[in-house]
Amino acid sequence: MKTPCELVVGKILPSLRASVVKELSGKHDMKQSEIARKLGITQASVSQYLSAARAGDTKMIERFPKILTYAEDISGRIISGESRHQWYSVLCEACKDIRDDNEFCKMHRIVTKISGCDICKKK
Repeated sequence: MKTPCELVVGKILPSLRASVVKELSGKHDMKQSEIARKLGITQASVSQYLSAARAGDTKMIERFPKILTYAEDISGRIISGESRHQWYSVLCEACKDIRDDNEFCKMHRIVTKISGCDICKKK
């Protein structure tokens, strides 16, 4: 059985990270090496996010469009010079917000195949 946190780590956060990479590259013309440094990932990872070889699951964005809002917020904070430790709070906020979403609860029920699951406390 996958817990809600495992689902966030496996599906939501990679889509959010890919969206942040695309924001920084597309809207802010940041170089891949700079994006990698700011996010604490490798340049190869950035390249894979940009080419959709990694976290290319557009279904997560369709299901949770607020991922794009959080990506814009994080990108803006990075551009304004906030350190990683300052904008990490937005990641925690996104995780909590998305886990409270009824759509997330539905997705969790499908993935776990548990009838009557009440982990998310949603009906």
